[in-house]
Amino acid sequence: MAVRIRRAFSSATLLLCGLSPCPATAHADDTIGTDGYVHVAPNGVVLGVDPYYPTDGNGGYDVADYTVNLAYDPVARFLNARTVVTATTTQRLTRFDLDLRGLVVTSVKVNGVAAAFTRAKEHELVITPAAELAADTSFTVEIVYCGRPQPEYTPRRGATGWRVSATGGVFAAGAPHSATTWFPVNDTSADKATFHVNGTVPNGWAVVSNGVRKSIHNGQHRWAEETPITPSATMIGIDRFTVRESGLPGGTPVLDAFAPGTDGTLAAALPKVMDFLTGELGPYPTASTGGMYVPDRIFYAHPSQGRPVYGGSADQSALVQAMAAQWWGNQLAIKMWKDQPLVESYTRYLVWLWDEANGGQAVEQRYQDGMRRAGADPRFWGRELADPGVGKEFSVTDKGVLMVHALRKHIGDEKFFVVLREFPEIAVSLNQGWYDWELYTAAVADMDLTAFHEAWVHGTTVPPAGLR
Repeated sequence: MAVRIRRAFSSATLLLCGLSPCPATAHADDTIGTDGYVHVAPNGVVLGVDPYYPTDGNGGYDVADYTVNLAYDPVARFLNARTVVTATTTQRLTRFDLDLRGLVVTSVKVNGVAAAFTRAKEHELVITPAAELAADTSFTVEIVYCGRPQPEYTPRRGATGWRVSATGGVFAAGAPHSATTWFPVNDTSADKATFHVNGTVPNGWAVVSNGVRKSIHNGQHRWAEETPITPSATMIGIDRFTVRESGLPGGTPVLDAFAPGTDGTLAAALPKVMDFLTGELGPYPTASTGGMYVPDRIFYAHPSQGRPVYGGSADQSALVQAMAAQWWGNQLAIKMWKDQPLVESYTRYLVWLWDEANGGQAVEQRYQDGMRRAGADPRFWGRELADPGVGKEFSVTDKGVLMVHALRKHIGDEKFFVVLREFPEIAVSLNQGWYDWELYTAAVADMDLTAFHEAWVHGTTVPPAGLR
């Protein structure tokens, strides 16, 4: 294997809610896009759908851009929206799906022509265009919809997606699912796209999203994220935000949004954290940075691309980990959700490195303490990093962070820090999973790491002494 190792529209224009969806026409042939994204390896081997969430994403097309136009009434908690999806077919299509949970769809157009549509399962919006779409052609889908968005509840992580804040505002973020609660999407990390939000809200309210704020005019807030983004890394907040704009020494613009009841204490650490992370990981991968701060108790700081969402209990470790995920998690996007522990383990390890660099506990001592606490406990070691199980994708980083340091000890600092810095860079165009990481680490180390990978990544017992 050759491995490269180197450094809007106003609320008056929104349709009213209440129209009934038309039934879609069924077609039993190979021109129907699948209702789950089928992953294919670069060598053409079909890997299949995500085993944890087999109906996530859809087949038959690749999205280039989402433009979400919305108007939100904070008093009624009601959303009117129109999303335009620009995509390219990967096959002939007489029918295809988008993912959208709840909400009432009032109309769908494909290339400007009314299309039939229906709803299926928990989140499938099934669309039948008036005419068959040829393979390898660009097309647009315009979906008009409305309602009161609801969160999705995820084991061990609480609510994800659209939720009402303690302030009376709303915000949407989270993983594995969030985007589907407020806009129609091809909900797979394998299909990154640019992302634009044009949000209209009453006077005194603000809309915050990913990317760069382009303008505010007549209550409409326009945002553009031109770095392709995965659906799970999108975010939005609508509140009486205090917005503060600044810049990092290198020129990256910073926009922080503080909901009522929050302040800039945590945000003040961002310049120092970014200086540390760019030193470890290289240039920051998106055009802007900052954060959205809400007073709510959330179980994690969600590392939304360019603008993480921090709850009221977030601390500096949460800030470091969320910003590290801009490289390990956003620039490097996973293939399937069983690959999530890979990026989570590295972002947690970067918190260890940050703490050590700032007078905290030495990383080696922290590792030794962690190994002593784990002992031979089968409940700790019995969790397989490469396949923790559905709903457990975020629950094994205590084991994963030990694995990362064990790899460092096994291959040496020079090669380890090449992996830390360069692996996210090679993943800009291609999603990466455990298998890809195993090949890459072995190539960089110029070692047979089969025993290490089997013990730490695929193993369910204490790794042997020589590998820890």
